[in-house]
Amino acid sequence: MKKPDILSTWFDPEHNMTYRVFAFRELTQSEMVQTVKMYLAQPRVRRRNRPERNKTVTTDSLLGSEIDFALGPANTIA
Repeated sequence: MKKPDILSTWFDPEHNMTYRVFAFRELTQSEMVQTVKMYLAQPRVRRRNRPERNKTVTTDSLLGSEIDFALGPANTIA
């Protein structure tokens, strides 16, 4: 599977943090927030490797990939 190549950035003024997320398409604001929350909720990040203020964090997302389409609305119960 190829790596995501579209960069979306989000600046959190409260913590003076810049989040860079690579995805397969441009992400909306709510998708960016969701991706950052998922990143920060990881046990390795939550315990001891919490990013410091005034830093830039870079992560990847599967949003916009074939896997994202396979897991999309078809999995909802009608």
